[in-house]
Amino acid sequence: MEVRQQFGDDVQIIGIPGLSSDVEAMQEFVASTGSAEIPHVLDTTGELWERFGVTRQRTYVFINDDGEQRIASYGSLPSDVEDLLAR
Repeated sequence: MEVRQQFGDDVQIIGIPGLSSDVEAMQEFVASTGSAEIPHVLDTTGELWERFGVTRQRTYVFINDDGEQRIASYGSLPSDVEDLLAR
């Protein structure tokens, strides 16, 4: 995964596939996107999505060391991470 290679230990990435009770389909999605190297937390009830304000697929929630959150649903993940680290 490009972001993990670029930022290494400076950034922790956690995938949260959700909005489905089909765990096998989620596992297939993770495998097909090449993101199996990062940890994933299943959110079959949508509780985590709701907690972090996620309303659709391909949403990134960035949380810095101070707990400040920013949500992005578009753009480039590497560029968004660079922007967040610069703050």
